[in-house]
Amino acid sequence: MRPLGVTVIAILTWLRASFYALGGLILIVTGNLSARLVATVASGSFFESLLSRVGKTLGFGALIVALVYIVVGFGLWQLKNWARALTLILVIIWRLFGLVGLLRHPTAWHMIRVLVDVWPSWFTLCCPM
Repeated sequence: MRPLGVTVIAILTWLRASFYALGGLILIVTGNLSARLVATVASGSFFESLLSRVGKTLGFGALIVALVYIVVGFGLWQLKNWARALTLILVIIWRLFGLVGLLRHPTAWHMIRVLVDVWPSWFTLCCPM
């Protein structure tokens, strides 16, 4: 039987994956639209291709991160130990970025972001699967 905490963490992992996937798609579309806008304003194709490539690269990168989170979520759902270890690594990385953001811009968003990841890291370390 799957513990409730693991179920919640798996669902949160899938939610994070959906945000990365949505962001990736938005970056791809925005990069293409920005490139088209630059092409109509300026005749230089260098900036058009640069904006298009940057948007596509960042977008596909976000889609790859989303895929990793989806796989980890399914691993957690099936109580795989590798998913537990990878979740801990991803949560620590996410928390470090949150702490950097908190130090640069101490807003409520960054505080919530850091505090939300305390529970999954504690649960992943202390509670057996």
